[in-house]
Amino acid sequence: MEKFNLMPYFLGTVVVKQDGNPYFFNIVLTPEAIKAVGVINEIARVFLEENVPILFFKASVPPTETSGEIRIIVSADLKDSKQAEKIVSKLKRSKFVTKVDFAPPLFKGIGVDKWSYPIMIWNDQAIIFRTFIIGRFLRWGWEKIGAGFGGILYRAFFEAGREAYDRFYSRLARGREELVKLVEDMTRLMGYGVLKVVELTDDRAVFRVYDNVECMSLKGVEGAENAMLRGLLAGFLSGYWNTDVYHIRPEETKCIARGDPYCQLEYRREKYEPLV
Repeated sequence: MEKFNLMPYFLGTVVVKQDGNPYFFNIVLTPEAIKAVGVINEIARVFLEENVPILFFKASVPPTETSGEIRIIVSADLKDSKQAEKIVSKLKRSKFVTKVDFAPPLFKGIGVDKWSYPIMIWNDQAIIFRTFIIGRFLRWGWEKIGAGFGGILYRAFFEAGREAYDRFYSRLARGREELVKLVEDMTRLMGYGVLKVVELTDDRAVFRVYDNVECMSLKGVEGAENAMLRGLLAGFLSGYWNTDVYHIRPEETKCIARGDPYCQLEYRREKYEPLV
């Protein structure tokens, strides 16, 4: 089985520091900061001077064609709000800093990022489902409704996948190689799993998905199979192949829910009648 070193991808976050005081800082930068050298080092030095450990650090830059602020979110274990105010005063001395806010711990030992809303993926607002929530939703649907539930998921996510292709992939990728790289990395960043494009031609596609959250949640549920990602990728292919839901035949030849080490989704460009 192929191995992957997966690292957490943080959006907004909660910091837990037992017996500590995790403060959060929201540091807004000027547009010039994106091309300047040493800005992050300058900000980190302020916390070094105060001899406080940095618990979390995130830089956020809006992509081209979107609005938003260049910002850095930092969490640090401080003594009290007076020290936080001192750090704010030092940070404001930087010519690249336009605004600094701080938030004290929510309560002892717990700090929360209060500024990372809305969550954005390129120029679209996103929401997060924790694994146990989406897992409970999927298991309930398959157990109570059965194949009809999977059919609804497939068709709904097909439409979403087609729109994603039209609004995102077709605008950013130039040619097949760039498209493959983009869909692999975006599938991973969106949390569906680690996607590998095994084959992509004008009438056939094969995708392999490791660590597939959907099917990992469905282990032991009789008849359950990949529906969300299968539909999403079919919709993506409908854009690439310039066709519709009635001319893409999907098949899941391997599935984590059935005990396989990965899910394998195969598609052919031919006539097909979806369940829904």
